[in-house]
Amino acid sequence: MILSSNWADALDPIVRKWFQQGYMRRPSLIPTLFNVQGSERSYEQASSAGAVGIEAWDQWEIAGKAGRADFDQGYKKTYTHREYPLEIEIQRKFLDDNMFKQVTDPVVKLGDSAALKREVDAASVFNNAFSSSFVGADAVALCSASHPLSPQKTGATQSNTGTLALTKDNVKTTREAMMAFTDDNTNKVAITPDLLLVPPGLEDEALAITKSLLDPDSANNKINAQYGRFQVATWHYLTDSNNWFMLDSNYMKMSGLEWFNRVPLSITPKEGDKTLVATWIAYMRYSFGWSDWRFCFGHNVA
Repeated sequence: MILSSNWADALDPIVRKWFQQGYMRRPSLIPTLFNVQGSERSYEQASSAGAVGIEAWDQWEIAGKAGRADFDQGYKKTYTHREYPLEIEIQRKFLDDNMFKQVTDPVVKLGDSAALKREVDAASVFNNAFSSSFVGADAVALCSASHPLSPQKTGATQSNTGTLALTKDNVKTTREAMMAFTDDNTNKVAITPDLLLVPPGLEDEALAITKSLLDPDSANNKINAQYGRFQVATWHYLTDSNNWFMLDSNYMKMSGLEWFNRVPLSITPKEGDKTLVATWIAYMRYSFGWSDWRFCFGHNVA
């Protein structure tokens, strides 16, 4: 029986079930935006390489020998996994008195809180995208006007930031700017933006821009060139109601956003006296961030 001397052990499957229900309540954008991976080390490193120059392909015709693929060392990013433990206590008297909601509600809210913590952390990449206090491997913010080409090539910089409000014309301008991004050899990267990331207050505007077959700003049946080019991702956890981001989802998963689950989220009983009170501990360990900025163009709108 659940109220025997082993009441806490009997309650454990119920705790796990309601914890999982709470965790699954919030739809997550982490799998959509991040390259989610496992890890078996205390940290992971992403070490990028510069692009191979296209001139080497001409060496056979010029010099009679095959060219050699040569590239510069890129920036190195270290992802150090942090621990996140949280305990919850459940009193036996709630079961004795048939106060089941006093047991399940806190467990559901703990699971919900775990999901919220992960989502807020993930969104911090974009909420701090314009802050010089949150820099990437190239020592500037995710969205900056001064991204260097590589550690070896100084002087020239690129920009992936602006201050334009979300409009159809500004989507066009931003798309063209992203498609002009170059690698460290100043060759086009072939960025193809296909995702608008917006806060809830800009969702209607983003959908009107991207889902209208005809130009929403014209009464002359002019086609909307942005129709079908973009998906729209609305994130509750973007803290600025005016800022928006254009993303290349393919490049984002390949070289941009990283999320490492060192230890997946779990909840387990804690050892100790369980006569009157039992304790469960929820635990997760992860790291996250970005390796290459070229997947993104952000607008810090006043």
